[in-house]
Amino acid sequence: MAETLFFCDRSQWQRFAALCREADQTPGTVLRDLIRLEIQRRERRAARSDEVIDERLLGRLRLLVAEALAEAGSWVEAQARLRARGLDYVPKGGGLLLIDADTGEVLCKGSKAGPGYLDLVIRFGTGFPDHPRPGLALTTLRQGGNTRPAGARTGVATRRETSKIGASTRV
Repeated sequence: MAETLFFCDRSQWQRFAALCREADQTPGTVLRDLIRLEIQRRERRAARSDEVIDERLLGRLRLLVAEALAEAGSWVEAQARLRARGLDYVPKGGGLLLIDADTGEVLCKGSKAGPGYLDLVIRFGTGFPDHPRPGLALTTLRQGGNTRPAGARTGVATRRETSKIGASTRV
């Protein structure tokens, strides 16, 4: 065991200690559990981000998505065309996942195999049906599709990011 000292706001510590007493636990036990859970959460996140999709599969998925979206004018048409190819979009977080329509197996993020969610929102003029974050689509559409909500990524480096990349790679 390692002994650790940290600073905490007195009123927060008093509230925390009271909650621990109510749960019949010591603050140390609760903090050790929180540390263990945080480590597990970060390890799971790192494992998910390390998952690499087979490049041949990704190439095939990109082709299928491009074919499906080529003439789709709405989410309904896009979903029907994807299903005809054995695929489906499902909402997840701030975007979409591409799944196997028969098994429900997640194949990849939608933006890995085709346009990102906000690009499709702009194209179809509305958000994905029953998306858990409808505000993303509303904000994008209110802004005329010219800008994205704060923090949203396009997958294309901005001029500032490009100059940073160039600066860091110069010899």
